[in-house]
Formats: sequence, C-alpha cells, structure tokens
Amino acid sequence: MDAVDDLGDAIDATRNFLTPVRAGLWLRLAILALFVGGLGTGFPSAPTGDVGPAAEQAPGPGAEAVPEEAILAAVVAVGFLLLLWLGYALVAAVMEFVFIESLRSEEVRVRRYSNANVGRGIRLFGFRVALIAVAALVGATPVVATVFGLGGIDGWAGVVGLAGLFAVGVYLVYAVINRFTSEFVAPVMLLEERGVLSAWRQFWPTLRANWLEYAVYLVLVWIIQAAVGIAVSILMLIAGIVVAIPFVVVAVLLFALGDIGAILAAVVVLAGVLAFVLAALLIQVPVVSYFKYYALLLLGDTNADLDLIPDQRAAIRADGGEEPPEPDWDDSSRSTGAERDREPGESGRDAESDWTDDYGWGDDEDEIDDWDDAGWGEEDDRDRDDRWERDDSEDDDRDRGW
Repeated sequence: MDAVDDLGDAIDATRNFLTPVRAGLWLRLAILALFVGGLGTGFPSAPTGDVGPAAEQAPGPGAEAVPEEAILAAVVAVGFLLLLWLGYALVAAVMEFVFIESLRSEEVRVRRYSNANVGRGIRLFGFRVALIAVAALVGATPVVATVFGLGGIDGWAGVVGLAGLFAVGVYLVYAVINRFTSEFVAPVMLLEERGVLSAWRQFWPTLRANWLEYAVYLVLVWIIQAAVGIAVSILMLIAGIVVAIPFVVVAVLLFALGDIGAILAAVVVLAGVLAFVLAALLIQVPVVSYFKYYALLLLGDTNADLDLIPDQRAAIRADGGEEPPEPDWDDSSRSTGAERDREPGESGRDAESDWTDDYGWGDDEDEIDDWDDAGWGEEDDRDRDDRWERDDSEDDDRDRGW
C-alpha cells in the first residue's frame, strides 16, 4: 500500500533534501516553518460575539458595572488580534506554496517563490477563512440555540452534550478538508496553475478512486503527529533549558549593576527568547519537511499526472530497495572448470572460445600467424640473410678505411 510504503520514502527524501547541513538553507526553512508548521492552517478564529448583552446585564450584589472604557479597550484588543491573525494567515497561505516549491526544486528562494505565488496564496487564504467561518457557523449553531433556550430548559445538560458532539464532528470534517487542501490541493494549484475549487475538482477523482489510501494516510498522519509531537515537545524543553542557562546567568549579572544593567538584562532576556524560538523552529524543519514529502509522494503514487517530485522519487527508489545480485560462480564462461560442466560428447570449442575471449588467449592458428607476422617466416629469413651480407660488406669497407 502506497500510504504505508511512502512513510519510509518520505524519510529518505527528507534526508536527501536537508543533508549535508547548510546553515542558510536551514535558516530559510525555519522561517517557512514558522508559517507552515500549523498555526497558519488550523489556528481558531478569534471570538467575535456581541459583548453588548453581557455588558448590559445587571451586576451581581456588591459588584460594580464594567466601565465602558474597558469594554471599548477589549473590543479594540480583539479586533487588533483578529487583524494580526488575518495578516499572519495570509502570509502563511503564500508560504505554503513557497515551501512546496522549495521541496520540489530542492532550492529555497523565499522572495522569488513568494512573488510568484501571491495570487495563489490569496485564493488559498480566502478558502481557509471561508472554511473556518462555515465550520464555526455550523458547529456553533446548536450550542448557541441551547444557550438561548431554543432547546428547552428540561434536559439542558443533555442538549449541550449533543451539541458538543456535533461540534466535534464538524471540527473533524473541517480538519480533514483543511489538511487535504493544504497537502494535496495546494500542490495541484501550483502544478497546474489552478484556483482552489478547480484544483479540488482535479484532485477529487484521485481521492475517490483511492479513498482507502487516503483514509490510511489520515490515520497514520494523526498517529505519527501525536508521537512526533511528544518527541518535539521533549526536544524543545531540552533546547529551552540549554538556551536559557547562559542568557539567565548573564541577565542576572547585568541586573545587579543597577538601572542600566536592568535595561541590558531585558535586552539579554529578549535575545534569549528569540534564540529559543529559532531553536524550536529548527527542530520543526525536518518534521514539517517530512510530512510535506509524505503527502507529495502519496499524491504522485496515486496519480502520476499530479506528481510534483518525480526526480526525488526516482532518486530514492533507484535501487528498488533490493540487494545487488550475487555473482554466479557456476557460470561456465567464467570458470576454469568449464570442461567438467560439459556434457559427455559435447564439443569443448565453445568453452575454449569463451576462455580465449575473456582472457585474451587466441587460437593456435592465430598465434602462429602472429609469430609469422612478427618477422619469423621464410621470406623474413631471406631478408635477414641479405641484411647480414650487406652488413658484412659495410664492415669490410670500414676496415679498408682503416
């Protein structure tokens, strides 16, 4: 099953991409992990309920009414946080395509890929916001109806329980759609330059024809994410302790110097916080890369036309996971015992030919010809006699010259 086999292939693809370790590559991926690691895809929307009825309720005995300034400040804070999250989610949508393109090309070009995918990022951002709004509306409707008494006073606890179960079911549907959009539909958008809904229509036949593969994928991803989440939390705790020790020591020493030392200590503490955030993001880099590669491998295995990483797939599956074949020591063409392997009555010419072809020993006739060609024939003997006679005459002439 591809959903199971791709678990190991994703490890190989991640290792090939991240090694050898290059500081620039990891730092750029850490920036992307800040947006792709989860907050940009599943962060709940900020509460936007009407605070007027709650503020207009009569205060309890001995309690004072909430000042209107405090209510206004709370509304402004909520609005600011909402705008902040919307800006973050917009950047995260663009970074989603930057990360996929980086895995596809094995080069991290944040500025170039961001400029090329602003339009897709905006469309993905709009789809995510609409999905959150629909899920919140559908999931919160029974709860709101219960709170306002539409469900009746009797059995109020049971109605709230049923509404909660319904909200959990809605959230699961939202989580599946959101994950499939980020992991499978976004690559289709990038590959075929489509919008979100068009990419969903393109991906839907693949999902329907391979529904079991993607169901297994969901189960495995949730299980692995839970296990990896525990491991990552432990690593972050260790990283936090290691990073905090030197910064805390320096901050305490600076704080003892007085007012200026206190300011410097605050700067050191801020630097320590940033160092911890960077360490946490670096820990997230292989995790995020692994799950992205896993999804891309499954997408390409279930539909070759939607394969974004054919080169990486070919590289990690070049040997097919098989051991090299053992040499065949019984091959008569390579064995000195070829005569023993020959059946009775069988000519040994083929074996001799193999021997001579492999080791360069020609037939006897060829050897004789070679010797003759080398100058040892009868004609050559006559030529040598003539040369000897000429040499003797030359010697005689030289002797007469003395």
